Amino acid sequence: MITIRIQTEQSVPCITPEGRLDTVNSSAFDEAVRPFADNELYLIIDFSQCNYLSSTGIRILLGTFKKLKAKGGSLFISGMSAEVFNVLEMAGLHSVFCFSENVEVAREKINRLRQKGCIGSEWETGGYQFHFSPTEKENEPALFWLSQGIAGYNELGFSVGIGSPAESSEEETGAEGLFITTGNCAGFIPNDASQPADFRIPHKPEQAGIWVKQAVSFKQSTSGRIHLAKPGSISLNQLTDAICRIDNDQPKIRALAIADFNDNRPSISLCLVVDDFLTKNLKEKGFQEFSALIKATTEGIGLWGARFELDKIAIPPNIQTLPNLLKEVLTLDNILDVKHLETSELLVNPTVWIVSAENLEDASLHRIAIEVSGESSLEPVRSFLIRRLYTDSIRVELKKLHGGYSAQTFQVNSYDRDGRKLRPTVLKFANRAMITREADRCQKYSLPYILNNSAMVLGTEFFGDNGALRYNFVGIGGEQTQLKWLTHYFENWSTEQLEPLFDKIFMQILNPWYGQPVHEAIHPFRDHDPTFTFFPHIYDTAFSLFSISSDEEFFTIEETGQKLVNPYWFLKHEYKRRRETAINYHTSICHGDLNMQNILLDQNMNVYLIDFSETRPRSIVTDFARLEAIFMTEYAPLENEEDLKKMVQFATRFYDINQLDHLPENNYQDILNKNVALSLKMREYAFKSSGENTCIEPYYLALLEWTLPVICYSQLPLVKKRYAMILSALLCEKIRKLS
Repeated sequence: MITIRIQTEQSVPCITPEGRLDTVNSSAFDEAVRPFADNELYLIIDFSQCNYLSSTGIRILLGTFKKLKAKGGSLFISGMSAEVFNVLEMAGLHSVFCFSENVEVAREKINRLRQKGCIGSEWETGGYQFHFSPTEKENEPALFWLSQGIAGYNELGFSVGIGSPAESSEEETGAEGLFITTGNCAGFIPNDASQPADFRIPHKPEQAGIWVKQAVSFKQSTSGRIHLAKPGSISLNQLTDAICRIDNDQPKIRALAIADFNDNRPSISLCLVVDDFLTKNLKEKGFQEFSALIKATTEGIGLWGARFELDKIAIPPNIQTLPNLLKEVLTLDNILDVKHLETSELLVNPTVWIVSAENLEDASLHRIAIEVSGESSLEPVRSFLIRRLYTDSIRVELKKLHGGYSAQTFQVNSYDRDGRKLRPTVLKFANRAMITREADRCQKYSLPYILNNSAMVLGTEFFGDNGALRYNFVGIGGEQTQLKWLTHYFENWSTEQLEPLFDKIFMQILNPWYGQPVHEAIHPFRDHDPTFTFFPHIYDTAFSLFSISSDEEFFTIEETGQKLVNPYWFLKHEYKRRRETAINYHTSICHGDLNMQNILLDQNMNVYLIDFSETRPRSIVTDFARLEAIFMTEYAPLENEEDLKKMVQFATRFYDINQLDHLPENNYQDILNKNVALSLKMREYAFKSSGENTCIEPYYLALLEWTLPVICYSQLPLVKKRYAMILSALLCEKIRKLS
């Protein structure tokens, strides 16, 4: 059994079903609801006493909703339990109806609608009778855009402007022209008449962008809908004249979305109503002249926009919200063309949605503000990626941490819309492949193994070949933890302080990597070839710096008179010849690019690792050799030619060993104590991790991977680049002899 209670307060009817609204009881419910759906604008159905809703009951609710909506009214559902709401949610209808906590709240909403004058109205002008159905909308301003770089489709909403599709990091020359957007679709008509019009329908609108020169945009909520009271045809000129009579006493900024139901040529148009009020506003904001794009209609009124010509519109508009209609009809297989507006052409049974605003505000005030310490601005594509990554923020502050060879990293402080500071993060820019690898390998190789590593990927975004990744930047001790690069400790601590720190990092914290070796075949000449990773142009760099051709086998070191194998010839020819040479050796998970800027520590020496794009199982000595390359080249005490000569003599002796556990002669200067001591530490770790394998060739090849490309490091002086080249030659000579 079901009991149905009906009461009316403040001229708002409320129907309360008590019991189960199942298939048997639905007919009684339908009989109670139907008269109100036919004769009222607003209706409340109170589900606070109903514990079951059948599919038949859902159909009754949906039919009632459509009837009220067609008249400009609305159905409010109040007091629905979570269990009954779940039934609507599973049917995908939870976003269709208006829900309220209780009857009182629903009644307040209806009264607000009435107070705003939201009642359907009819009027006649020019021999046509029109019906206007208002909708409740938030009082959002329209936004003006001036040279805002790349704007997302989701940011633009409904918009009309001048720009071009953003499909690469640079704006395409000659592509600029008129554009319109509907949130999930955009149409483009280039200024160059020889270029065809086009449209874009991105799968994820927030990931697609437009180069915006100037535009006006609106949120996607409408203020009302207009249609002819009787079926007929009307020109766009006459229709605009009728629309401009609504609220003509109060200046507004308006856009129109027009559905033309002409069977032979259906279309959807989006246009900005350009009157004296808007023209004055735009000129004050700095808009350039765009009158050539405006289609004149009635005196003092113009339209700026375009139309999508369609194959068909089969959906009755009176049961559709505008965003839903646009999503249904603006599809890849339904759009035939994008054309300029034609004010004289007849529209058949048109329906017009009005989008209006009382104010015009700068779009930059409604976008995420980006501040970069020490730099005036970022490239537009990077700003676009930041705004997609930091959707929880209204402002972000970037401080450059270090610029890698193929990536840039920033420390970021961000703030929510109430000004509260969010947890610090790290932002990394690189190409798509690197960012993809980094996110994947952090999840695969870091989080499951490095227990006190607090790095976590919070998101990635891509645009063309550009990628951005957001890490958390909070140490284990929380947000107040002070994180410092390992570089800081290397430069400021003594050797005696550093050695136990390195022991802790490599033999304890990173032991889940290096302490679990796997014996398998490796291909060292293939695995350690720097031209396969970051340095494909290394041969050109060597020639431009030192006039050394990669096709000349030998060269003479001026500082010592030694004739050595040209390391870049060796890389180009010998690596290729030995690429498939395999040896049995220990492998482990290795970072792959473990420099001292990729290791951070807090005050308790907890480790924080970042930059995992090269992390994977590989020769177990890889990371240790990487750090030795840094100690012995980037931090080599070199300022002049005399220093270079001494370092070459030192390196000749230091690398004249044939086994990993052998120590070189103690013939280095005090100034090299730290560099040498930590390099020997790296070899000690390599020896232990490799199961005390004395073969030094895998270590030398891993070392060469990072000494050969030092010549490509823009931040280093020429003297260090020359030393790295000579050191690479010495290592190539050793590998030749060992082989």
